[in-house]
Amino acid sequence: MSIGAQALRLAGFLSEQQFRSGEAIAGVLGCSRTAVWKQVEQLRALGIAVTAVPGQGYRLEQPLELLDGKRIRAVMGKPALARLAGLRVLADIDSTNSALLHVPPSERHGHALLAELQSGGRGRHGRRWHSPFGRNVYLSLGWRFEEGLAEMSCLPLVVALAASHALDRAGLVGHGIKWPNDLVRDGAKLGGCLVEVQGDPQGPCHAVLGVGLNVHMRGAPGVQRIDRQWTDLGSLLPGVSRNVVAGLLLDELLVQLAAFAGQGFEPFREAWQERDVLAGRTVTVQQAQVAVRGLARGIGPRGGLLLETRGVTTEHLAGEASLGALA
Repeated sequence: MSIGAQALRLAGFLSEQQFRSGEAIAGVLGCSRTAVWKQVEQLRALGIAVTAVPGQGYRLEQPLELLDGKRIRAVMGKPALARLAGLRVLADIDSTNSALLHVPPSERHGHALLAELQSGGRGRHGRRWHSPFGRNVYLSLGWRFEEGLAEMSCLPLVVALAASHALDRAGLVGHGIKWPNDLVRDGAKLGGCLVEVQGDPQGPCHAVLGVGLNVHMRGAPGVQRIDRQWTDLGSLLPGVSRNVVAGLLLDELLVQLAAFAGQGFEPFREAWQERDVLAGRTVTVQQAQVAVRGLARGIGPRGGLLLETRGVTTEHLAGEASLGALA
């Protein structure tokens, strides 16, 4: 479900601290009292709990923090801001990655796109990424690399590491990365990355880097249908700000991508291995119709998962590593 401009303004105007009368809301939105009721119903359909009390008006049952470009930029440091070519925050979209891929490659570099709601958010292997309104961070960033496609195999690892560093700065501890780019804590998924690259084998390449982080997922509509363990920052860091998380994430991405473009993956390898939650565990890697089981031995030269089976270690560049190894 998409959200209209009036409903978005209403979401920003309502408070969990005090009631807003229908008359006051109608004045802000420039509409009738009947139209106010319709906008309230649209917010409820998006999973935003709105309390209505006759004679007092409307109030949010829980705090709602909308994304704001100025607040996001305020979190970022000068090196990242110097690399940021543009920042847009949309009310709703099918997918931030898909939208950025429709921008001409020559215009993507350094441009960031965030959305309050994704109707068609995507994860790896085409999985649907549950993306309720106003709850999480859905961010995509465009970047140009002079290197060819073969040099981009470790790029998803760098994106996941940057996101993990952002979580550090937000105050989270005990989290890690499940190869290649899932963010997890205690075996539950906290976020994920989707990297899509276009270009020439010899270069240059144009990448769109998508990151989704669960911030206030608890209580969102549809979460009961998610078929894997998950958690969110709000449960682990009460009071955490979506704008702060978005700013920290964008700050880390812009700085780390520039470093990767200049130095390659080797300077990142040790930090990635420190956060590798699969290392030393027995895991299963599903590749198409074939499942390979063995001991995870870190990451290989091309960013693949090293798996030791019957004393032989091989690098797996694709596949899905089973989270069952974390039990």
